[in-house]
Amino acid sequence: MITLDDIRRFATAFPEVEEFTHFRLPSFRVRKKPFAGVEKGDRTAVSSVSQQEAADAVADDPAIYEKVWRTAATKMWVGLRVDLAKVSGERVQELVERAWRNKAPKRVVAAYDAQ
Repeated sequence: MITLDDIRRFATAFPEVEEFTHFRLPSFRVRKKPFAGVEKGDRTAVSSVSQQEAADAVADDPAIYEKVWRTAATKMWVGLRVDLAKVSGERVQELVERAWRNKAPKRVVAAYDAQ
């Protein structure tokens, strides 16, 4: 099973990433924008991928993936929840990268790609 240490390694491989605590849960952000985190006793992770990517993943396998919305005052898109016991490390790494690219400034992504 994928662990917080694995997700930490995936997330911190990208520039300008910092780890922080979001509602007492370990999370990662780029330029103060959260893009990945672990929850439910490290059994699931949430990645801030696009709504379309999340919809596609849920359609492919709803036993592994779930769309996440924040429903406090208004309904707001959060990302894709993944059951870490049912998915490969490569898939989680891919989702973390997609989430980072989704939240990082374009010039940071361009500089990273130019390396």
